[in-house]
Amino acid sequence: MQLDYKSIIFNTKWILNGSNSIIYRESIDSTLDIALDKNYQIHDTRKIVITDNQTNGKGTHGKQWISTPYKDLTFSIILGKNTHFGQELIDQCCLVMIQILSLYDIKGKIKYPNDIYVNNKKIIGMLLSNIQIGKSEQIPYQSLSIGINVNSIIDIKTIDKQAKVSSTSIFLEIGKESNREKLLKLIIDGIDPVIQRLTHQ
Repeated sequence: MQLDYKSIIFNTKWILNGSNSIIYRESIDSTLDIALDKNYQIHDTRKIVITDNQTNGKGTHGKQWISTPYKDLTFSIILGKNTHFGQELIDQCCLVMIQILSLYDIKGKIKYPNDIYVNNKKIIGMLLSNIQIGKSEQIPYQSLSIGINVNSIIDIKTIDKQAKVSSTSIFLEIGKESNREKLLKLIIDGIDPVIQRLTHQ
C-alpha cells in the first residue's frame, strides 16, 4: 500500500513540518538522487525525500541498500550546508533508532559506524552524504539517508549472494505488520532534536 505521507504531522522544529515538508516519489533509483541535487539542496533544505520503491538504494562504500517496495521505509533528509555534520550525527541518530525499536519490543545493537542489527541481522542502515557545489564553496552540502526494514519478509542474502550478513525486519521480529506512517513520525520526531542540538553547538 502506498505511503499515506499527507496524513503525517511531524512535531519538529528543524525539519520542516508543514504540508510541503515531504518530497514524495512513488518510485526512484535513490532518494539521494534528489537529496544531493544542487537545486534541491539550495531550495529545499530541511525537507524529507521519500519513496515507496527505491530501485537502486545507496549503502556504505558503494554497496546497494535493498528494500521491498511499499513495505519498508527509505528516505533522505536534505541538510544543506549551514552546519557541517559528522559521525556524531550518525551516532546520536542510531541511539534514537535503538529507542524506537524498543517501542516494538525489539532489542537493537549498533554496528559501527552506521548500521543497527538485531540478533546479528541488519535492520537499519544510515548514510551521511556530501556534495560540493561550486569551486568557491568551502562547506559541502549534506544529506542524511535512512533505510529501515519494516514489513519486508525477504532476507537480503537470498537476493544478493555477495551480502556478508543476513537482514531482518520489524515484521520478522514481532510477527505482524507495522504502520509505516506512525513509524516515520516516530523517527523524524526523534531525529529532529538531535539535529537541533548539533546545529547549536
